[in-house]
Amino acid sequence: MRNIQNFNIVTTFLCLWIAVYLPENLEQYLACFFILSVGLLHGANDIKIIKKVYSSKNLSFYKTLLLYVFVVLLGTLMFYFVPSLTLLSFVLISGYHFGEQHFHNIKSDIVFIKQVLFISYGCSVIFLMLHANSEESITIISQITSLNIGSNLFLYGLIVSCTLFMICFTYLYNYIKSPVRELFNFTVFFIVFKTATLIWAFAIYFVIWHSLPSLLDQIKFLSKEVNKVSILSYVKSSFLYWLVSVVGLFLFFNFLIKESDLFYAVFFSFLASITFPHVIVMTKIFKH
Repeated sequence: MRNIQNFNIVTTFLCLWIAVYLPENLEQYLACFFILSVGLLHGANDIKIIKKVYSSKNLSFYKTLLLYVFVVLLGTLMFYFVPSLTLLSFVLISGYHFGEQHFHNIKSDIVFIKQVLFISYGCSVIFLMLHANSEESITIISQITSLNIGSNLFLYGLIVSCTLFMICFTYLYNYIKSPVRELFNFTVFFIVFKTATLIWAFAIYFVIWHSLPSLLDQIKFLSKEVNKVSILSYVKSSFLYWLVSVVGLFLFFNFLIKESDLFYAVFFSFLASITFPHVIVMTKIFKH
């Protein structure tokens, strides 16, 4: 665990250093590359995980795939018909997902406090990112929802989520490994989010702090241990789903999206749609 934390810290500041020397366009392309490679890969094996979780129910491959695709399409339609409500749901669900991934090893039996810790931690990270890049965030949210919001909304969300997080964090302090380091990580996030552009900041957190640890947890769940063989097996079994997702998004942009200004709005909406079923899958893993 400590090795992973050290790797995350070093890699995070390395990414910040690299960004100083990159042109803005190249930085955006590189951020999207990392998100679409490692970021999407960490959710590309959901079908296999679902079949293992529900092995006793003998779910067929096609039934599992159809159910998964249905949830993704439902999320997409919700973004089209009720974008504001769907975006709010995405923030809260993603917040819970980030927090659950980060703190799922807590051994406390107080389920409610743990759940509030999960969602308040994740929302603190999200609102810190949005607040530190308020102008970019407001533009993207306006493109998705057609609403013109003020930057104060991010500040209020940050204050509420951080307050709840600190209350739960204090309550569960004795159950948390390296609590001081967890607080230090927030300082790192603040530096990253304040220094980097929104897309680069999101890529750093999403890939380094969320996707990589999630990949390790999934590989352990599927193969019992993490080694070269289990990693290769994971990549092989998830490659087709990952490829279909990336190609589908590429075709969507090239043939349906004509305005380059809408890129990030569609990009984040796409990530949100595939996040909804992935959160359910990961929750099932942690319960096992």
